[in-house]
Amino acid sequence: MSFLTPAIVAAYHAVTALSAVLVPVLGGAGPAAAIIVFTATVRLCLHPLNRAQMRTQTAAQQARAALAPAVAKLQRKHKNDPLRAQRETLELYRANGVKTAPGVLLGLVQVPVFIVVYRLFVSSRVGGHVNELLGDRLFGVGLGSHLAAAFHGTVQLGHLAVFGVLIAFLAALATWSSRRIRRAGAARLVGYLPYTTVLGALVLPLASGLYVATTTLWTLVERRRMTAGGVAGDLTSPLG
Repeated sequence: MSFLTPAIVAAYHAVTALSAVLVPVLGGAGPAAAIIVFTATVRLCLHPLNRAQMRTQTAAQQARAALAPAVAKLQRKHKNDPLRAQRETLELYRANGVKTAPGVLLGLVQVPVFIVVYRLFVSSRVGGHVNELLGDRLFGVGLGSHLAAAFHGTVQLGHLAVFGVLIAFLAALATWSSRRIRRAGAARLVGYLPYTTVLGALVLPLASGLYVATTTLWTLVERRRMTAGGVAGDLTSPLG
């Protein structure tokens, strides 16, 4: 039994309760809507941590930018000794209170939450019982089914259509994210990482695909709003 099992069971009951509320309103789309609403609710609860993480990262970026001339001077001074240049650069950052891995702890705190939600939507059993969430359907397609099931025997066009819409949506989000990453000047390879969500939808159950789509959209909108709103605008010091 995983130490996360109680949390997974609690999440399971929360989603099934949401589904019971939404089914009378949305009919067969209720269970899928419950997954989306639950995921959005979890992300909303984590928003303060994400905001603090971005503030920390922004402050560190500003501090490194302010120290860039001094870092360049160190690199020129020790151009024949890269290790010493790196060591003295780190010492310079520490002396000025610049974090070399800003926001990492805040990010790690959230990891168990995402593991719990992910496990909920991929596990066939929860707390020793059948995961009935995966037995529900969206437009006739089981939330626990995979894309490959569309090709068992006669090709199931409805099954393909549901996964096709999900994959197209994830591809659009990945393209949006990739463009933002490239504009930020990240390495070319890093710009392709968002497309792993599309690959995930090809092999994961439909329920987990809905979770990935929801959390990915939330992340993109959240970061866009925080950036546009100037998250770091009220920092008292770039070294804070």
